[in-house]
Amino acid sequence: MFKQVFSVCVLCASSASVMAQSADNGWRFQPEFSVGGGYGVTKMKDGDFDEDEAAKKAFALVKFNEYIGVEGAYIDFDEASNDVFTFDPSGTSLALILEAPLTEVFSLYAKGGQLWWDSDARLNTDVANLEEDFDGDDTFWGVGTKFQIAEHLDLRVEYERFNFDIERDEVNVLQSEPLNMDVDYASVNLQYTF
Repeated sequence: MFKQVFSVCVLCASSASVMAQSADNGWRFQPEFSVGGGYGVTKMKDGDFDEDEAAKKAFALVKFNEYIGVEGAYIDFDEASNDVFTFDPSGTSLALILEAPLTEVFSLYAKGGQLWWDSDARLNTDVANLEEDFDGDDTFWGVGTKFQIAEHLDLRVEYERFNFDIERDEVNVLQSEPLNMDVDYASVNLQYTF
Protein backbone atom coordinates (compact mmCIF):
# COMPACT_ATOMS: atom_id res chain seq x y z
CA MET A 1 0.00 0.00 0.00
CA PHE A 2 2.83 2.38 0.90
CA LYS A 3 4.54 1.73 -2.44
CA GLN A 4 1.35 2.54 -4.32
CA VAL A 5 0.78 5.81 -2.43
CA PHE A 6 4.43 6.75 -2.87
CA SER A 7 4.25 5.98 -6.62
CA VAL A 8 1.15 8.15 -7.02
CA CYS A 9 2.84 11.03 -5.14
CA VAL A 10 5.96 10.76 -7.33
CA LEU A 11 3.81 10.67 -10.46
CA CYS A 12 1.84 13.76 -9.39
CA ALA A 13 5.00 15.66 -8.50
CA SER A 14 6.72 14.80 -11.77
CA SER A 15 3.55 15.68 -13.73
CA ALA A 16 3.40 19.09 -12.08
CA SER A 17 7.07 19.62 -12.87
CA VAL A 18 6.60 18.61 -16.51
CA MET A 19 3.55 20.88 -16.86
CA ALA A 20 5.47 23.81 -15.38
CA GLN A 21 8.37 23.26 -17.78
CA SER A 22 6.13 22.60 -20.77
CA ALA A 23 4.47 26.01 -20.53
CA ASP A 24 7.56 27.35 -22.29
CA ASN A 25 7.61 24.53 -24.88
CA GLY A 26 4.11 24.85 -26.38
CA TRP A 27 2.41 22.18 -24.22
CA ARG A 28 0.10 24.67 -22.53
CA PHE A 29 -3.44 23.76 -21.50
CA GLN A 30 -5.47 25.24 -24.37
CA PRO A 31 -8.86 23.49 -24.42
CA GLU A 32 -11.10 23.50 -27.49
CA PHE A 33 -14.35 21.74 -28.24
CA SER A 34 -15.40 20.25 -31.59
CA VAL A 35 -18.35 18.31 -32.98
CA GLY A 36 -18.69 16.48 -36.25
CA GLY A 37 -20.04 13.68 -38.31
CA GLY A 38 -18.96 11.34 -41.04
CA TYR A 39 -19.85 8.67 -43.52
CA GLY A 40 -17.78 5.78 -44.73
CA VAL A 41 -17.42 2.21 -45.87
CA THR A 42 -16.88 -0.82 -43.65
CA LYS A 43 -15.32 -4.11 -44.59
CA MET A 44 -16.56 -6.89 -42.33
CA LYS A 45 -14.22 -9.87 -42.33
CA ASP A 46 -15.09 -13.22 -40.82
CA GLY A 47 -15.08 -16.75 -42.20
CA ASP A 48 -18.69 -16.37 -43.36
CA PHE A 49 -18.96 -12.57 -43.48
CA ASP A 50 -17.01 -10.83 -46.22
CA GLU A 51 -18.86 -7.80 -47.51
CA ASP A 52 -18.69 -4.03 -47.85
CA GLU A 53 -21.30 -1.92 -46.09
CA ALA A 54 -21.76 1.72 -45.11
CA ALA A 55 -21.53 3.30 -41.66
CA LYS A 56 -22.40 6.68 -40.18
CA LYS A 57 -20.72 8.43 -37.27
CA ALA A 58 -21.32 11.43 -34.98
CA PHE A 59 -18.62 12.57 -32.57
CA ALA A 60 -17.59 15.20 -30.02
CA LEU A 61 -13.96 16.01 -29.29
CA VAL A 62 -12.27 17.86 -26.44
CA LYS A 63 -8.68 18.86 -27.15
CA PHE A 64 -6.55 19.77 -24.13
CA ASN A 65 -3.91 21.33 -26.35
CA GLU A 66 -2.91 20.93 -29.99
CA TYR A 67 -1.51 17.44 -29.37
CA ILE A 68 -3.85 15.54 -27.01
CA GLY A 69 -7.62 15.08 -26.94
CA VAL A 70 -10.47 12.77 -25.98
CA GLU A 71 -13.20 11.83 -28.45
CA GLY A 72 -16.62 10.29 -27.82
CA ALA A 73 -18.54 8.92 -30.81
CA TYR A 74 -21.65 7.05 -31.87
CA ILE A 75 -21.26 4.71 -34.88
CA ASP A 76 -24.12 3.05 -36.76
CA PHE A 77 -22.79 0.11 -38.79
CA ASP A 78 -24.95 -1.37 -41.55
CA GLU A 79 -26.05 -4.96 -41.19
CA ALA A 80 -23.98 -7.87 -42.46
CA SER A 81 -25.30 -11.34 -43.19
CA ASN A 82 -24.33 -14.82 -44.28
CA ASP A 83 -26.58 -17.71 -45.31
CA VAL A 84 -28.33 -17.97 -41.93
CA PHE A 85 -27.19 -15.13 -39.66
CA THR A 86 -27.81 -11.36 -39.89
CA PHE A 87 -25.81 -8.99 -37.68
CA ASP A 88 -26.68 -5.27 -37.30
CA PRO A 89 -24.35 -3.52 -34.79
CA SER A 90 -24.07 0.03 -33.49
CA GLY A 91 -22.09 1.44 -30.61
CA THR A 92 -20.53 4.27 -28.65
CA SER A 93 -16.81 4.76 -28.27
CA LEU A 94 -14.35 6.70 -26.17
CA ALA A 95 -10.83 7.26 -27.47
CA LEU A 96 -7.62 9.12 -26.70
CA ILE A 97 -6.33 11.08 -29.71
CA LEU A 98 -2.67 12.02 -30.23
CA GLU A 99 -2.24 14.60 -32.98
CA ALA A 100 0.89 15.80 -34.78
CA PRO A 101 0.37 19.18 -36.51
CA LEU A 102 2.69 19.26 -39.54
CA THR A 103 1.59 22.67 -40.83
CA GLU A 104 -1.00 25.23 -39.76
CA VAL A 105 -3.66 23.52 -41.90
CA PHE A 106 -2.60 19.84 -41.95
CA SER A 107 -2.02 17.25 -39.24
CA LEU A 108 -1.78 13.51 -38.69
CA TYR A 109 -3.33 11.71 -35.72
CA ALA A 110 -3.69 8.32 -34.09
CA LYS A 111 -6.39 7.17 -31.69
CA GLY A 112 -7.15 4.21 -29.48
CA GLY A 113 -9.94 3.38 -27.10
CA GLN A 114 -12.98 1.29 -26.24
CA LEU A 115 -16.15 0.53 -28.21
CA TRP A 116 -19.34 -0.48 -26.36
CA TRP A 117 -21.65 -2.08 -28.92
CA ASP A 118 -24.96 -3.84 -29.22
CA SER A 119 -26.54 -5.61 -32.12
CA ASP A 120 -29.83 -6.98 -33.33
CA ALA A 121 -29.24 -10.44 -34.72
CA ARG A 122 -31.48 -12.80 -36.66
CA LEU A 123 -31.01 -16.50 -37.32
CA ASN A 124 -32.98 -17.62 -40.37
CA THR A 125 -33.06 -21.33 -41.22
CA ASP A 126 -35.57 -23.85 -42.46
CA VAL A 127 -35.86 -25.07 -38.88
CA ALA A 128 -36.23 -21.79 -36.97
CA ASN A 129 -36.32 -18.00 -37.20
CA LEU A 130 -34.85 -16.46 -34.08
CA GLU A 131 -34.14 -12.84 -33.09
CA GLU A 132 -31.85 -11.86 -30.27
CA ASP A 133 -29.84 -8.88 -28.99
CA PHE A 134 -26.12 -9.11 -28.30
CA ASP A 135 -23.71 -6.64 -26.74
CA GLY A 136 -20.07 -6.38 -25.88
CA ASP A 137 -17.10 -4.09 -25.48
CA ASP A 138 -13.84 -4.28 -27.39
CA THR A 139 -10.79 -2.10 -27.91
CA PHE A 140 -10.17 -0.34 -31.22
CA TRP A 141 -7.59 1.87 -32.88
CA GLY A 142 -7.40 4.29 -35.78
CA VAL A 143 -5.26 6.69 -37.77
CA GLY A 144 -6.18 9.75 -39.81
CA THR A 145 -5.37 13.07 -41.41
CA LYS A 146 -6.98 16.44 -40.78
CA PHE A 147 -7.17 19.33 -43.28
CA GLN A 148 -8.41 22.80 -42.38
CA ILE A 149 -10.89 23.98 -45.04
CA ALA A 150 -12.22 27.08 -43.23
CA GLU A 151 -11.46 28.95 -40.01
CA HIS A 152 -13.52 26.63 -37.80
CA LEU A 153 -14.09 23.72 -40.20
CA ASP A 154 -11.83 20.71 -40.78
CA LEU A 155 -12.02 17.70 -43.08
CA ARG A 156 -10.90 14.42 -41.48
CA VAL A 157 -10.09 11.26 -43.44
CA GLU A 158 -9.58 8.29 -41.16
CA TYR A 159 -9.25 4.53 -40.89
CA GLU A 160 -10.38 2.57 -37.82
CA ARG A 161 -10.22 -1.13 -36.91
CA PHE A 162 -12.95 -2.66 -34.71
CA ASN A 163 -13.60 -6.23 -33.59
CA PHE A 164 -16.85 -7.97 -32.60
CA ASP A 165 -16.62 -11.23 -30.62
CA ILE A 166 -19.63 -13.46 -29.97
CA GLU A 167 -19.14 -16.95 -28.59
CA ARG A 168 -20.88 -19.89 -30.24
CA ASP A 169 -22.97 -20.69 -27.14
CA GLU A 170 -24.25 -17.09 -27.15
CA VAL A 171 -25.41 -17.30 -30.76
CA ASN A 172 -27.15 -20.63 -31.13
CA VAL A 173 -26.29 -24.26 -31.64
CA LEU A 174 -27.32 -23.78 -35.27
CA GLN A 175 -24.41 -21.35 -35.82
CA SER A 176 -21.48 -23.76 -36.06
CA GLU A 177 -18.65 -21.42 -35.00
CA PRO A 178 -18.15 -18.33 -32.82
CA LEU A 179 -18.23 -14.95 -34.57
CA ASN A 180 -14.92 -13.12 -34.45
CA MET A 181 -15.45 -10.31 -36.90
CA ASP A 182 -12.82 -7.69 -37.74
CA VAL A 183 -14.36 -4.51 -39.12
CA ASP A 184 -12.29 -2.02 -41.12
CA TYR A 185 -13.92 1.42 -41.31
CA ALA A 186 -12.69 4.13 -43.70
CA SER A 187 -14.58 7.41 -43.37
CA VAL A 188 -14.67 11.06 -44.40
CA ASN A 189 -15.73 13.46 -41.62
CA LEU A 190 -16.45 17.15 -41.16
CA GLN A 191 -15.41 18.66 -37.82
CA TYR A 192 -16.53 22.05 -36.53
CA THR A 193 -14.47 23.65 -33.75
CA PHE A 194 -16.07 26.28 -31.53
